[in-house]
Amino acid sequence: MRIPQLFVVIAAMLAAVTVTSAQEKPNFSGRWVVVSPAADAGQEQTVTQTAATLTTGHASEGHGHRAVYKLDGTENRNVLTSHDEDIVTLSKASWSGTQLTITSDTTYPDGRKWHTVQTWSLESEGRLAVEFSETGMNAAPTTTRRIYTRRQPPA
Repeated sequence: MRIPQLFVVIAAMLAAVTVTSAQEKPNFSGRWVVVSPAADAGQEQTVTQTAATLTTGHASEGHGHRAVYKLDGTENRNVLTSHDEDIVTLSKASWSGTQLTITSDTTYPDGRKWHTVQTWSLESEGRLAVEFSETGMNAAPTTTRRIYTRRQPPA
């Protein structure tokens, strides 16, 4: 291979690597409704995403639950008060290409621990997929996958 051809090949390879590594991160903002699994169908979640944070929230038995995650990989703290006691969750969120992984450790007032890993992605159809793995609260680790569709605003 001659030198000019070698430069063309190297330039093409570098361009391909740059395009692959510069994948745009999805924006998960919106109102989402669970469509699968059927047992959770109809549950709603509201997501707001900025360059720095992802905020999730949903209504639960008349009370709202909300969590904020920093998207720069640093640890953040969310506190949920239940029956006048604080349930503390420490989380880290990190990107791997177009997937967001949120790793959390929750401590309950009675000392119980709960470890979760959520992996968020957008499917080609525009649906939100969240794989949710948990250990600590059940005898065996569990993994579930929820599929959400974007809720359309009322006409």
